[in-house]
Amino acid sequence: MSIDDCDVLIVGAGPVGLLLALMLRPKGVNVKIVERQRALYPLPRAVAFDHESRRLFGSLGLTEELNPILEDIMGEGGENGTNYVWRDADLKLIVDLFFEAPTRSGFPLSMGFNQPELEQLLDKTAIQRNIPIMRGYTVSALDQHADSVDVLLEPVTCKQGTTIEERDSPIATKGGEAPHTRRVRASYVVGCDGANSTVRRLQNFSMTNLDFENDWLVADILLRDGYVPPEVRKVGAAQICDPKRPTSCVWGGIGRKRFEFMRLPGESKESLLQDDTMWGLLAPWGFTKDNCDLERKVIYTFRARWVDNFVKGRVTLAGDALHQMPPFMGQGLNSGFRDAAALAWRLPLILSGVANADAVLRSYQEERLDHVSRLTVDCVQLGSVVCETDPIKARQMHEALRKNPPPGFYDPPLGRPGILTAQPEAGHLSLQRELKTGDGQHLFDEVHGYGWMLLNLGDTSAMSQMSDVSCRFFGDVLGGKCVSISPSEDTEGEYRDWFDTHMGLDHVVLIRPDFYVFGHAAVTEVDGLVEDLRRKLSGL
Repeated sequence: MSIDDCDVLIVGAGPVGLLLALMLRPKGVNVKIVERQRALYPLPRAVAFDHESRRLFGSLGLTEELNPILEDIMGEGGENGTNYVWRDADLKLIVDLFFEAPTRSGFPLSMGFNQPELEQLLDKTAIQRNIPIMRGYTVSALDQHADSVDVLLEPVTCKQGTTIEERDSPIATKGGEAPHTRRVRASYVVGCDGANSTVRRLQNFSMTNLDFENDWLVADILLRDGYVPPEVRKVGAAQICDPKRPTSCVWGGIGRKRFEFMRLPGESKESLLQDDTMWGLLAPWGFTKDNCDLERKVIYTFRARWVDNFVKGRVTLAGDALHQMPPFMGQGLNSGFRDAAALAWRLPLILSGVANADAVLRSYQEERLDHVSRLTVDCVQLGSVVCETDPIKARQMHEALRKNPPPGFYDPPLGRPGILTAQPEAGHLSLQRELKTGDGQHLFDEVHGYGWMLLNLGDTSAMSQMSDVSCRFFGDVLGGKCVSISPSEDTEGEYRDWFDTHMGLDHVVLIRPDFYVFGHAAVTEVDGLVEDLRRKLSGL
């Protein structure tokens, strides 16, 4: 049996796996993807796309193709004019998450989208950029060695016992031969294969479970001629905390709406999935067979859990394979995109010998576990209010939230120590705002690009203060850039405010490729900042 070699084998061609592959490819990484499904899944799943994800996709040059599939949800909060709120059974406001608040990334906090459209874009881009995707195969064995992982791939068989024909896959055998077992030898394997991850099971990753588990009926609605009933326009995008029937009414992408209804105690899944039940639940919201079409109905179990150890040797996980959270803050898939971004700069540095594998992969867990566990706990706390079916307890919860509302959505910092300094601003997202240029106003990324960056205020970049050693490491080895922002570019003074509040006007900030702040120092001390990064990447 022949063996296919690659640097990184990604298991799972969903959005997280495809994004990771697309981010690794420009860095010279030989990456391959294996996917058990022979075709893209055509039905909706995730519906929230946040500001950080939008910036990550922009780094791949996908902004123009992405924008038409994103739904602007500003003002979707109904009578309150905001766009994501919690309401009681009488539709009175309990809490507003202020999804319309400004973000560090310069984009709206969240936008609606239809996942199949996003996957089509990612899949098309992966094919255009010559990333091999082996469809119709499942991982049956993972055998780790000192310097590689051997992965056995078996053809997926249909329920009727027939084998999926390989000619339906982008990678076909010569001469139309029958599908066969494959073996891939990779330096690293990343499991992006979903909540029921095969990679996680084969490598015996243990999980922490918060024991939050509820079944919800998810209904995806196709609008006819854009019609949205007044009942829905009144509440906007909201969690309806009604003990008699907890309900979610949210965006679902352009031309769509999503409703979710919690399965009540004693209620069977079979009865909930009946057409009459479904339309009966939608009727109070003004949706009927005469004014909309039901694209999908399915029961999902909302869970809250994460893997205890993110890395085992040369195998790691990302996305739902690594963590699952209730959807009440729209952060499940977006957290997976953050995983991909975190691995996309680490793995190339490890493969090229620049970074210490143990230290840098350990930092993946240090940073991402703290971040994702905070979001998951917040989702569970808010979800417990939505899911309460005892009227007295529900009323008490509602009043407690009204008296002591949460601060709204926030971007938690990365966990420590990680590849970060100990400074308070380290581990937070860097700022992106529009800059004034010779041909108008443009976002920072559009002007200066992506990657490792040293940024300071003024007319002269920090490069003038760097030694030859620092220039070689930061510029030649990391491919980093030195950028300065002058007062004439920072017309609104937002960069000046950011530096003044969090770092110092005479400081330079070192920004990582995933847009998080590594640390900062006085411009005259830039060599020490770069050396600190080098030592952390080396595991010193």
